[in-house]
Amino acid sequence: MSGTESRTAAVAEIKAVIEDWAEAIRRKDASRVLAHGTEDSVIFSLAPPLKASDSDPDGLEQWFSTWKGPLGFTFQDLDISASGNVAFVTALAHLSGEKHDGQKPALWYRLTLGLKRTDRGWKIAHQHESVPFYMDGSLRAAVDLDPKSEVDWQAPSHPPMAGVVAYLNVQDANATAEFYRRAFGAKEEDRKYAEDGKRLIHCHLTINGGALMLNDPFPEFGYPWKPPEGFVLHLIVDDADFWWKRAVEAGAQVTMPLEIAFWGDYYGQLRDPFGITWGIVAPVKKND
Repeated sequence: MSGTESRTAAVAEIKAVIEDWAEAIRRKDASRVLAHGTEDSVIFSLAPPLKASDSDPDGLEQWFSTWKGPLGFTFQDLDISASGNVAFVTALAHLSGEKHDGQKPALWYRLTLGLKRTDRGWKIAHQHESVPFYMDGSLRAAVDLDPKSEVDWQAPSHPPMAGVVAYLNVQDANATAEFYRRAFGAKEEDRKYAEDGKRLIHCHLTINGGALMLNDPFPEFGYPWKPPEGFVLHLIVDDADFWWKRAVEAGAQVTMPLEIAFWGDYYGQLRDPFGITWGIVAPVKKND
């Protein structure tokens, strides 16, 4: 057998091994998963610690037990390179499923496998999983990325937005955005849906020339909904009556009547149907 034929045969064998390993994960079969690893296999997984061993059946069984029913586990851009008794595999992996509390996590992550040819066939000696994180200082894991996204990540960045931008976690971001359109004349700049096609990962609105960001709760990723409190969003406008009447007609609740405040401006507060408090501020005109 030539070198090319040998490598082709090895790639086919490895592909079969990976597919059986993936099927074992889908079926939550811990012993079948572990059977594909070497005795000294090393794992750099998404979960702590920084380094783990594949020889922990109890830990794997415990993780499988947090899921209801089979798992979704697929690959994209699978690439296999083999030479002699060593092989490397890279892919984008997609994991999904339903937790016992009804949550349905789904995410793409990067997967690298190192394999050795043993007397028992090809075995996984190293497993490395990772996701990027946003380079905005938040250290937030980029679990919302999708390889099918049409975003041009090499495109020049938009100019930075001025001031402080509020990012609200609301119970129904889609309904909130629609209400803000009617109540405050919001213009939608961008939106991105989650894997479920219902919740919004991101919604960018412009109101009165300023930016406001919305997203739905994602408790499965550590972002549960909490009742809003302790802050007010101020709209500094030219015509307080116009902004006030439009918001009230749309369904905002008056919590502080619009009147001349002690500092000399018109000021009042409204609460929207989603619990957010808004302040309407405008200068008093000479003919008022």
